[in-house]
Amino acid sequence: MTTTALIAAGCYSRSGTGRGPGIELLSLTADGDGSAPVVERLAVVDLPDPSFVLWSPDGTVLHAVLEGDPTRVVAVRVSADGQEAEVIGELAVDGAGGCHLGRGTDPSTLVIAQYGAGTVATVRVDEDGIPVGQIDLDDHRDHSDRGDQRDDSEAQEPHPHQVSALPGTPLLAVPDLGLDRVLLYRQDSAGMIDLAGEIPLSRGSGPRHLAADHESEQLHIACELSGMVATAVRAEAGSQRRRPAALEGPSHRWSVRSMIPASAREQSNALSHIELTADESALLVANRGPDTLSLLSLTPMRPLLVTEVEVGAHPRHFTQLDDLVLVAAQEGDRIDVLRRRGEELEVAAAPIPAPSVACLAVRP
Repeated sequence: MTTTALIAAGCYSRSGTGRGPGIELLSLTADGDGSAPVVERLAVVDLPDPSFVLWSPDGTVLHAVLEGDPTRVVAVRVSADGQEAEVIGELAVDGAGGCHLGRGTDPSTLVIAQYGAGTVATVRVDEDGIPVGQIDLDDHRDHSDRGDQRDDSEAQEPHPHQVSALPGTPLLAVPDLGLDRVLLYRQDSAGMIDLAGEIPLSRGSGPRHLAADHESEQLHIACELSGMVATAVRAEAGSQRRRPAALEGPSHRWSVRSMIPASAREQSNALSHIELTADESALLVANRGPDTLSLLSLTPMRPLLVTEVEVGAHPRHFTQLDDLVLVAAQEGDRIDVLRRRGEELEVAAAPIPAPSVACLAVRP
């Protein structure tokens, strides 16, 4: 069976050693017979340092957060064939260093994690997907008064790194690398977000990204600073005592039950992205330092590392397309193409050149 997909690649283009074009659209065709996929380069959008990209549900608009000062969120309209792309709207938000954005539980909103500012901004988008105004700003410094923070002053600064809606709940999860916590938010009818709980992790963990199963029974958290994957399990209904009023109702509380290394290599490991496979039988985790992608089986009682494959330097992000795994190796200036078969990973094709590639998104 032949599958053709449109891939949006966000590439650093200005800051540091940014060498990329901004956003590049790629067509990838896979035959499903194990042969190497065919890649065609389509449109390019010159933007400064897109650090994360997100498609609208209908695939007509691509949203990007630009990691500058101030943070900007951009809407790009993409033609059906991917040959044409144009910026149709742009909005500056309060703060700097935007690194991730996700859709709110209110579908007319986008929620932006700002690593540099330590804040989470919420913006409204109109019916065309154009960002039209900032409606909320939550400062994680207001939540940084824990007594068990790390000793170094820099690490105590909040660094929200991802926004993820938790399936089966009304909550948004925001891992904060500086606070060693995952903060949980509820969004009201006006689009405003309010803190509704948290998942504390051990000092020095540095939670960066998380992956939730289809009912959020388990949350798997990539901890950048410790190189570990933490698994938080939803509490039994009978064990939920003295819960915040915002979390009343069944199973909206989690506790960390396991923490295991994401790599078997000896190098220090700064984890980046983590995802579940479609059948939720395994986790995929990107390791910077070892520069590998790991597969962790979820068949045992806790995650178990079973496969680890070398990829390009500094794998910052990855995405899945059927049995393919596309890995954005930022310092390797390439997209690695792997294939997963059960609990096995293997190289499926030669890497796709992509200077300073930071993130990937498959068009729905």
